[in-house]
Amino acid sequence: MTDLAQTEAIIRGVAIGGFAASGLVLLATPRPSPIRWLGAAFFLGVIAHVTSGWGPELRRFDPLWAASVVGTGLFWMFALDLLEDAPKPPLWRLAGPGIAFLFWLAAQVAPKAWCETIWGGYIAMQMLMVAHVLVVAWRGWRGDLVPQRRRLRPLLAAAACGYVLIIAAKDMRWLVFLPGGAMELIQAAFLAILALATTLVLLRAEPQLVAVQIVPATDTAAQTPLALTPADRLILARLDKAMDETEVWRGEDLSIGSLAALVGAPEHRLRKLINGTLGHRNFADYVNGRRIEAAKAALADPEQALKSVSTIAYEHGFGSLGPFNRAFRAAVGVTPTAWRQQATPPIAHLRLVETAQAAPKADKQA
Repeated sequence: MTDLAQTEAIIRGVAIGGFAASGLVLLATPRPSPIRWLGAAFFLGVIAHVTSGWGPELRRFDPLWAASVVGTGLFWMFALDLLEDAPKPPLWRLAGPGIAFLFWLAAQVAPKAWCETIWGGYIAMQMLMVAHVLVVAWRGWRGDLVPQRRRLRPLLAAAACGYVLIIAAKDMRWLVFLPGGAMELIQAAFLAILALATTLVLLRAEPQLVAVQIVPATDTAAQTPLALTPADRLILARLDKAMDETEVWRGEDLSIGSLAALVGAPEHRLRKLINGTLGHRNFADYVNGRRIEAAKAALADPEQALKSVSTIAYEHGFGSLGPFNRAFRAAVGVTPTAWRQQATPPIAHLRLVETAQAAPKADKQA
């Protein structure tokens, strides 16, 4: 039994070192971004989780225990930010760590008979968060233009799902037939593997994974200093024609695969050019950028003032009003309706323009 405990201690020490190294990798930059700070906070929570599961039973109101529980919400926030390309995490996502903390606090003040129910609710919340990460990872896999992150999506989802199942089996005593201390050793080994794998991934691909998307104003190959082959330039020329002249982005069902077939290029090569040459990290953002710019012009056009916002959304490739509103607000900072009110000239101004245009016609008739 002593050997088992010593083995567990060594394995947990490896896990702590690996997660600490991962946090330092994220912070080792002169200008840390929000996702880097969030990732470092998450790894602190993971270290607290590794430590809190080691040794005697935790006492009530132990801050290490609280940090461990809050780490679940931080994982959810960090995973979503890693898989998406928002410039900073939405404030409402702080509800994840907040609710996790409330579960921990409830378990500290509630009667002991209630604790099993409270922790059962906490495990259910963990599973819901992991399920959400799974959905986001799967939904964005095809349109992800960052190769390192695209390969990471299934691994991240599998690791999160596997660890939640281990925790649930341990806390809910699903595997009572195992010898004492076996589940703790399995948990520690899984954490150590995750720590080493995470450190390796961040050391190799950290700039690409946590970079902030910076999109050029116009998608032309002339704006990039990267060396391009004649075949690359031909693909980019066809891409510009398809997006600028043919306006294929108006098609609601446009995908990276259909666009690659249209320009006659292998899908992986088109991904590389849109990401590495044009600076886009996500295919949906690349296409929606064109749609939003055209929609802004349409909303500001007095000649289209009688068109509803939903009609303009449908005409510019959006299948419904909800995604259009969210994409427009994320890109512009205001809703389409607010943009139209700000960009459309007042009625009095329009009447002055119409009067000024009508005056020369009246003089000619006279």
